Amino acid sequence: MNFPETSNPIYTEFFSKSDLEAEVENMIWRGRPSGNSFCFINPKVKYKERKDVVLNKLREVFDIKSDTFKKKFEMAISGDGQEVKRISTLHSSSLAALLLLYLVKDNTLKCKLDGKDYAFTDCFFEVKTNVKDSHYSNMDVVLVGKNLEDRDVLFFLESKFSEYLNTGMCNDISLDAYKDKYEELGLMRDNAIQGLLFEEGMGKDNVKCLQIKSSSGEPQYCSGIKQMISHYIGLTNFVENGEEALDPKQKSNLDDIVKLRNNGAVIILGEVLFAFDDAVDKGATKRIRYSSIYKKLAKVLNANTSKICVLPEVLTYQELLKDFKLDKKVKDFYQL
Repeated sequence: MNFPETSNPIYTEFFSKSDLEAEVENMIWRGRPSGNSFCFINPKVKYKERKDVVLNKLREVFDIKSDTFKKKFEMAISGDGQEVKRISTLHSSSLAALLLLYLVKDNTLKCKLDGKDYAFTDCFFEVKTNVKDSHYSNMDVVLVGKNLEDRDVLFFLESKFSEYLNTGMCNDISLDAYKDKYEELGLMRDNAIQGLLFEEGMGKDNVKCLQIKSSSGEPQYCSGIKQMISHYIGLTNFVENGEEALDPKQKSNLDDIVKLRNNGAVIILGEVLFAFDDAVDKGATKRIRYSSIYKKLAKVLNANTSKICVLPEVLTYQELLKDFKLDKKVKDFYQL
């Protein structure tokens, strides 16, 4: 693929090597064309028209024939109102999750999780579970399937494409929504997770908040840790309260998930990253570093529950999809 001038290594060192042929446009950032982010559509398309424009463009670019795609696309843009904009961006994690996993409905995804075999036959996107009051955890993907014992499984999966390359502290975490839960999990104690520090601080506009920082001198992707904790809290609420823990706007579309929960499905929580090599902004080094602190977090979370299995290791799309049949142009785009 060819791009206008850019210094973003996601484009210079990764997408530029893709065999996919497609025209791209600069995203608009603060009213001006961005040199670091690109999309498949004209970014000036009016919001009311954007949904159909993006859907049709993705079908065209990736030569998508399956009737399943439209329904899964509509799920994927049902999040916080900005997803239809984000999902047209080439390096969007929402786009990666949709393109790489929507076909689970048509083609069974067989994989190993923590050494055990699973077969997934359906997927849901952008599933919200309540953390507290108006705070929701927005889960990228929920895979539905069976384990070897023929038990139903709900696999709640956080998807990351290149976000983990952006290391740094996580600020402005709501004290009201999270402090009690962080304390309950033991995260506010010294060395709760070696290499991380959880503490109160001052956020935007001098508002008190929770912060997650590196305590080792090595930059960490702290926002990923915050998100996984949020998912754990929201998912715990769903396991305990069922339908009442879901976003009221989504309940009618998630009957299958609720029924499986009510019938005792195994609940798994995990995270999947796209594995870059070190040529892409030291991607391999940063992934290994993040995987290390994720592993420590998973141990803490699993020690606090018997109702959810938090996968002990971060997954990569490369290993998760190694035996899964993808659309040819999707495969070319992601170089899988």
